[in-house]
Parts: sequence; structure tokens; C-alpha cells
Amino acid sequence: MTAKGIKLITRVLLGVLLGVVVCILGCVAAVAISDGSGQAPMRSLQITIDVNRREELFTQLRGFAEKHGFEILIREVKVHPDGIYIYMSRYDLKIQAHDISDSPPQIIIWFYNRYPALPASRETVDELYKELKAFIIEIPDVTITEKLRRLSIIIDRNQREELFTQLRKFADKHSLEFTSSFSSDKTVFLLEIYGDGFHITSQAVTGSPREINIDFYTDINNESPTPIAQGIADELLNDLKSFLGEIPNVTITEEK
Repeated sequence: MTAKGIKLITRVLLGVLLGVVVCILGCVAAVAISDGSGQAPMRSLQITIDVNRREELFTQLRGFAEKHGFEILIREVKVHPDGIYIYMSRYDLKIQAHDISDSPPQIIIWFYNRYPALPASRETVDELYKELKAFIIEIPDVTITEKLRRLSIIIDRNQREELFTQLRKFADKHSLEFTSSFSSDKTVFLLEIYGDGFHITSQAVTGSPREINIDFYTDINNESPTPIAQGIADELLNDLKSFLGEIPNVTITEEK
């Protein structure tokens, strides 16, 4: 076979391999935000917990399941030593959880309808969601993180420095801690702003260099069990939008 033919076959094989990788990544992303049947979660929360307190977490989850009539399965995921998968179900709802980060150790928990055609009431879900947080917050040193709002903004790629500047100004105005990390070309970045009982993150949407998500989270733990007041959160978010609105030709969309 000629060298030209070998190169052609190599390119075809690489193209097929890339397609398979993209397909796999797309499937993983889809599963991460659905229950495997395409159903989006009704509520979700994220917890940060030391690995040494996992058994305390399991105890609290079993207590919650027993109190509210859920069957519960807890098993290890063999991909890495600290991986776990948790599944709770009853006649109307199912709750799934698994670890999403080793450093810091984080677990995400999703609420789904057991049967989408027969959805549970919003009041039922909200009450169970509140009750689950009450069980988890009893664990020492655990932090529960809940997303309140999201701002999606679209700017030109050459305006990112203006975005970073406006976020720093917002943080300085409210005496908030500002941290940032970047790739060498700044196409991948994570900006974080921390306050009392909340934090804000900003990062580019994967595959969309002009779109950036800015998420507002509440954080509660044993020392600060009360989340930031809704009124204060709204004031901060409105002020943040004012800072972002100073960027020329920016488009801001708010999601609740």
C-alpha cells in the first residue's frame, strides 16, 4: 500500500475514533442531568463532605428513607476508591446521588418523579427536599450547596477581560473574596466569588466560547444553617447584572 493510502486510512480511523469519543461524552452529559429516561430532575443539591464522614451520611440517608417510606440502595462504584452511588425510591419519587469530585469531596443529589406521567406534587417534593437537607445538615463539617439563579451572558471573545474586571469590581464593592484560575490561553477559566452563606461562579459554556454561565449558590452548614435571605440574594444579583450591563453589546439572560 502506498504512503498516501496509509495516510488516508489513518485519517478515516481518527475521524471514526473522534466521532465515538464525542458520542460517548454526549451520552455521559445527558445522563448527568437526567435519570436515564430523559427526565430532568425536579430539584437538586450538592454537598461537600469529608470521606471519613461517608458512613454518617449513609446513616442519615437511611434514616430519611425509613421515615418517608423510601427503599434505599447504597453501593460503591469501582471506578475509584471513594466512588458511591445512592438510589432511593417509593411509589411517587426516586432520588439518585453520586460523587462528582474527589477534591473537594462532593456528592450531587437529584429528585425525580418515579412515573413522569403521574408526577408528584410540587408541595410534596419541596417538603421532602427540605427534610432531606435537615437530615444532612446534622453531619458535622458538611456543607450543602443549592443553586438559586443562573445568568447566561453572551459577549465577544475579546471582551473577557472586561468581564473579569466587572466581576472583580462587584466583589470589591461588597467586600467579597474573589478567586480565579485560567488555562494558558484563558479559554478555560473558573471565577469564584465567596460571601457569607453564598458563592458565585463564572465559567465558559463548553463548546461555546462566547457564552458564559454565572451561577449563584447558597451554602449552609452547622455553623451557618440559615441560607442567605432571598431579598439580599435578589439585591446582589441585580447589582451584579448592573455591573455586567456596563460591558458593551453584552446579552444577559436570567434563569430561575
